[in-house]
Amino acid sequence: MKKMLMIVVLMVLAVSMVSATQFGVKAGLVMSKFTEDFEGVEPGVNTGLLFGAMIHMPLPALPLTIIGEANYIQKGSKFEEGGYELLFNTNYIELTALAKYNILPMVGIYAGPSWGFVASAEVEFEDGETIDIKDEIKGSEMSLNLGAQGKLGPILLDGRYNMGLTDNADVDFGEKLKTSTFIISAGILF
Repeated sequence: MKKMLMIVVLMVLAVSMVSATQFGVKAGLVMSKFTEDFEGVEPGVNTGLLFGAMIHMPLPALPLTIIGEANYIQKGSKFEEGGYELLFNTNYIELTALAKYNILPMVGIYAGPSWGFVASAEVEFEDGETIDIKDEIKGSEMSLNLGAQGKLGPILLDGRYNMGLTDNADVDFGEKLKTSTFIISAGILF
């Protein structure tokens, strides 16, 4: 009897989660840089874009929402010295899992990991010349996300800090190539 009751409760929870699940798309602005100096030169912010898809699964009777995302994100860093500029551009396919706590019906804070898989990596020189460095960069990156999200009907506004946890260099650059990224995005749920 207890097993049957537990199965019924789990089925009710699953059905209510599925019925409240929403899918959506998002796009945003990415501002990232490496966390350490590179050969004595302080890293600067490199701007990029983010776009992707998301799923929101509210947990029944709790102010929690589980969020899953698949994004294309442009990260990197900029270095300037003696009037010369160098850009590190790394593009990722990033999978994110977040737990959002709704502090108000329209506002929530969240945290969770993300795993980025390198799509391309290059160094861009001031004259426009580029060098592919994908072989010198690890194939994946793990990050921790902390952020807040506002919801107005189906529209989402999101701000997050994405802290790189892994060294991205596959060869010894002399410094660790961890990224520090701030993302501002907007999305719509269906």
